[in-house]
Amino acid sequence: MTQTIIDIVELLKKYDWISGESIASQLHISRTAVWKHIQQLKKKGYQITAKPNQGYHLSKTPDTITTEEIKQVIKTKHFASSIHHLPSVSSTNDYAKILAKKGEPEGTLIIADKQTGGRGRKQRKWISPEQGLWFSLILRPKITPNDAMLTTMCAACAVTKGIFEQTPLKPSIKWPNDILINNKKVCGILTELSAEIDEITYLIIGIGINVNNEIPNELKGKSTTLKQECKKPVDSVLLLSSILSSFEHFYQKLTDKDILTIKDTWRSYSSTIGSKVTVETEKEVVTGIAVDLGEHGELIIKNNQGEKKILTGDISYL
Repeated sequence: MTQTIIDIVELLKKYDWISGESIASQLHISRTAVWKHIQQLKKKGYQITAKPNQGYHLSKTPDTITTEEIKQVIKTKHFASSIHHLPSVSSTNDYAKILAKKGEPEGTLIIADKQTGGRGRKQRKWISPEQGLWFSLILRPKITPNDAMLTTMCAACAVTKGIFEQTPLKPSIKWPNDILINNKKVCGILTELSAEIDEITYLIIGIGINVNNEIPNELKGKSTTLKQECKKPVDSVLLLSSILSSFEHFYQKLTDKDILTIKDTWRSYSSTIGSKVTVETEKEVVTGIAVDLGEHGELIIKNNQGEKKILTGDISYL
């Protein structure tokens, strides 16, 4: 897509209805050019309604993302320099592992229209139909395995910032790896790695975002989509671009050992810090106030017994 078409999509997302005259005025192009660009968008799968005296209304974005669209919009230096787009895959993380073992470079993006075996932490099933955003990145960070949680934090900050930039919504991070909107899960992050004792061979960050897809009835009380919260479709390509740009920024901070910036950003987006929580680990259940993050991204919980650092676990807000 050209920059003009991208700008038109942005305006269609911003307004429920917008006239061709208003689009032409804001983008400094003719109304004829607006009409031609609208026709191009329709051919790409955008469902746009036109009504006299009201203008244009975006009712649906394309079901799939193309590699061409990603390359035209992405503004990163290294992330997504290599793109593997798959119509369907069991898991983008599993596919990424195969590529990583073969030496695929850092920053390689694997994205799928749908996953048939998507999963979260502890092998939990993650429903991944078309119109969601399902992707993985291959990373080779120069950090120890103990610090792998910091890459998850980078990803969480990037997703949150991307949603802020592309929607009017106010997402928050729920430790350790979820993004919430109005206390409902909209995104999950899965970090998997291969490592020696003190060196990471490769690390895969998998990100699944409910964008314009449908949510199964049994999950509607706990999960949501960006479309549902915005009351209109969200452009997945532009969202992906925002996330990857932010992720690259935070990952560079990690490379530069600027952990303070990462943690401060994470805290500013977090709904966990300051909340009363219960965390269930493999060995125990801890209840208290989540007060801060530890050196490696652990959650610090304070209660009558003192402070406890939790590296991983299932958390519930009380």
